[in-house]
Amino acid sequence: TASLVFGGAVLWLSLSIPVGILSALRPRSIMDRITMTLVLIGISAHPVWIGLIFSYVFGYKLGLTPIAGYCNFFPGTVGAQCEGPVNWAYHLILPWCTFMILYAALYVRLIRANVMETMNEDYVRTARAKGASQRRVMVQHVLRNSMLPVVTILGMDLGLALGGAIFTEGIFNLPGLGHEIILAYARADLPLITGIVVFATVCVIVFN
Repeated sequence: TASLVFGGAVLWLSLSIPVGILSALRPRSIMDRITMTLVLIGISAHPVWIGLIFSYVFGYKLGLTPIAGYCNFFPGTVGAQCEGPVNWAYHLILPWCTFMILYAALYVRLIRANVMETMNEDYVRTARAKGASQRRVMVQHVLRNSMLPVVTILGMDLGLALGGAIFTEGIFNLPGLGHEIILAYARADLPLITGIVVFATVCVIVFN
């Protein structure tokens, strides 16, 4: 679960931050309209549907990635069928992409709104009036302040996701907390269910 969540977080932040900033710098442009359309699709599409489409196209039809399964990151694991960092990343490409789409769409919209709001603040206009370059204004004034809500929400999202990315783990047969809690519900294993819920709660508190 940690491999899935943190890998997906790196992907969705790497995508959403530049796209959100570019959309905010050119509001109502063609690029901004296309981005907002893709954001709406990303928010609306269910992870189960996205995962099945990715598995069918990239795994089954094109044969570029594994359809399911998990590899251990550390080589030499006892009883492991698949191991090593390369195989680990190779088996998680589709789960990462599936997991990150919803969050990337949400964060693009959030970053765009925050950057546009911050650019209208008095201190930004003052910095421009003093002759500061566009790069200096963006880096030292706009981004530093507009990213504060993003960091706050990121802590909550990481904590909640660590509690079990149920849909993604179920589609790709990953032995994570989401997969375990489904099995626990099926056999009415109350101690295991309680343990996962408590762990998710602790993760949210720690990351916040």
